[in-house]
Amino acid sequence: MAFEVSVFLENKIAHFEGITNILKSEQINIRSLTLTNILHGWGVLNLLVDKPEEAYQALTGKGNSVALREVIALEMKDETGGLDELLVNISRAGIHIENAYTRLISQTGMAILVLDVPDVIEAKRLLAQNSIPILADATVYGL
Repeated sequence: MAFEVSVFLENKIAHFEGITNILKSEQINIRSLTLTNILHGWGVLNLLVDKPEEAYQALTGKGNSVALREVIALEMKDETGGLDELLVNISRAGIHIENAYTRLISQTGMAILVLDVPDVIEAKRLLAQNSIPILADATVYGL
């Protein structure tokens, strides 16, 4: 089970840096991220890190509002149309995607699509039923 760390973050100078500094001091490597401004000067920083539970503890320990959520990671072809092909298969399986982002593992050239879905258990069932393999955590986190 891959996990994403989400931080509710005020959109002010140095707040983003404050989060990365905490992770750096704990030797936690950020593998991928998205930063979204949501409303009235606040945003959500979604992080895919190599040690999500430790990141959660470190960030909450410093007073941040943090959520640890399960996500689904799938391999996609790192070529033109690779994402489209995977999305067609996900759509055919009947899976609704709320948020998504990618990660490229430079050592292997593997491309990963990370999905946030409303019902992880149901999505996993549908993926298995449609022969779409979910990546192992060690692959996702680059361990």
